[in-house]
Amino acid sequence: TFKMATTLVLKVFKLNLSHAPVLHKTCSQIHTQFYPLLFRATTQLWAEPIKKKKKIDPGMIAAKEAKKMKKIDKEIKRLARFGRILKPIEEVELTNKKLLLGRERRRDNPKIPFEESESRALIQKEWIHYSLNKCKNEHKLYRKMVTAQQDALQELRAESEQLYQSALQIDYGFIPVHFQGPKLTPAIKDYANPDGEYVDTTRKY
Repeated sequence: TFKMATTLVLKVFKLNLSHAPVLHKTCSQIHTQFYPLLFRATTQLWAEPIKKKKKIDPGMIAAKEAKKMKKIDKEIKRLARFGRILKPIEEVELTNKKLLLGRERRRDNPKIPFEESESRALIQKEWIHYSLNKCKNEHKLYRKMVTAQQDALQELRAESEQLYQSALQIDYGFIPVHFQGPKLTPAIKDYANPDGEYVDTTRKY
């Protein structure tokens, strides 16, 4: 029985091999079959040819490295000498053109006669005295008003605690304000707000 089973298997295997279809090597994927020969080879896919390497002179490489190191050393010396350079502000930067324009637009103060300068000095002294007296009088009036208010509150508290507490509350009707109509501009119905277009001219550092 074992010999008969083995002969049957060999016959089936030979039949499958003889009747197996021949695949042309045109596809670029692995194909599986149901018969014992499961895998079939595909066409060979060759890689792209390697580009020819350019011959570089070792002297040129060394010169580039030396130039790079020289640039780094120069930058280190500049930072050690001047420190860290901050981002420039155009409004504060003084160019040669602005400097020349400033020299051209400079005007010398006119010479004032002695009598005029004396009269101006006297007027300034009078104004200083007037301002000082005005400030003193305002402080005196303020202190007098605060003292009178405190005395009135103490007398009111002695009469009634409830009236005293109500007097301490803020009076919102002291300055009458009345609004009529919408306080804000009403929005337009179904308004499509367009996106603004602008050109950014900020310099990059």
